[in-house]
Amino acid sequence: MPEQAAGRTRRAVVFGAGAVGRGFIAPLFSAAGWHVTFVDVMDALVSRLDGEGGYQQVTVDNRGRRAATISPVAALHLRNSAAVAAALCEADMAATCVGAAHLPGLAPVLAEGLRARQRAGRGALDMLLCENLHDAPGVLRRALDAAHGGDTTSLVGLSATSIGRMIPRASGEDADLTGVAVEPYAQLPYDAAALRGNAPDVPGLVPIRENFEAYADRKLYVHNMGHCMLAYLAHRKSLRYVWEAVADLELRYLVRAAMLESAAAVSRVHGMEPGPLQHHVNDLLHRFTNRELGDTAQRVGQDPVRKMQPDDRLIGAYLLCKRAQVPFLHVSLGVALGAHQLETEAGWPASEVEAHLERHLFQDSERDDGARRLLADQLQLVREGAPLVEQIARIDAEYLEPWVV
Repeated sequence: MPEQAAGRTRRAVVFGAGAVGRGFIAPLFSAAGWHVTFVDVMDALVSRLDGEGGYQQVTVDNRGRRAATISPVAALHLRNSAAVAAALCEADMAATCVGAAHLPGLAPVLAEGLRARQRAGRGALDMLLCENLHDAPGVLRRALDAAHGGDTTSLVGLSATSIGRMIPRASGEDADLTGVAVEPYAQLPYDAAALRGNAPDVPGLVPIRENFEAYADRKLYVHNMGHCMLAYLAHRKSLRYVWEAVADLELRYLVRAAMLESAAAVSRVHGMEPGPLQHHVNDLLHRFTNRELGDTAQRVGQDPVRKMQPDDRLIGAYLLCKRAQVPFLHVSLGVALGAHQLETEAGWPASEVEAHLERHLFQDSERDDGARRLLADQLQLVREGAPLVEQIARIDAEYLEPWVV
């Protein structure tokens, strides 16, 4: 039965009915008895979800497939701002899953909804920002304040989240527009300190009351970094699927070593216990073996320009290791692989790639000489298509001169 609060069903408004919205956020609220209203821009998807009042989610792993119906749900088009504002007025919580580039564009309709709540005496609204974007709360807050014409801090709590569930593809996109396939993992840590009200009683929502940045860095610089590096290594061996890559012991060795380096940096910078972080690395590698997800190296590695920015997974992990003064020999290989993707996929000339690396990685010329030399050698080996055993030998040679600490 739906959970009751003050004699009524609790309601969540979820902006974005894509993979994360349908495959992760709505199922958490639905399982706890909440009614979910999606807001999206795709006419066919909105019509189908609203007309049917539910959709199929299939949980998949190497043991098989388990289907479940997620309901009750409704759906609104984003352009129907009056109806969206009315839904926000009645909501007990909201969430965004629209993608970093689209997040500021929600500000006008959100501001309209906040004004409707003020008029109705509904109080502050809390929102989970389920976006792979550092400082998502700051980005949305600035846009929302501008749209509202004043400070919105007292009107809405904007909580960052750490999205760890892998949802690579919809299930039958042509025949079943609303269906979605997901892995079993379904935990969503979120910044509980940012809420204006009480933490919701929703299993799977994990409130982090202090040091949330540690969980954000763990997701980006351990999970995302390792996943992306694995995809780029898969290209070296013409492997299509992520599960094929992680089954290759040579690739698994290199990625695990890089993830452990980054995990050591997270531990030192944020004071997280190293043991659970090591367990997290091993758990991720096991989850990467999920064949039924059908996750491809092409999907995981796409958009290298974004992934090679200083606050993203590869260069960001490298910089975190430097900050923590922990070894980053294998993370350096991940950066070299990403640099090669800039050349081959994004079409950057070698000189532009090298200038990008120099600008973002090496500020202290004397201290960085060893790191600069290693990265240049690794990138050259990648460009030449050298066997990975040569990369391993190159990394091993550096242990004779521990320049990284």
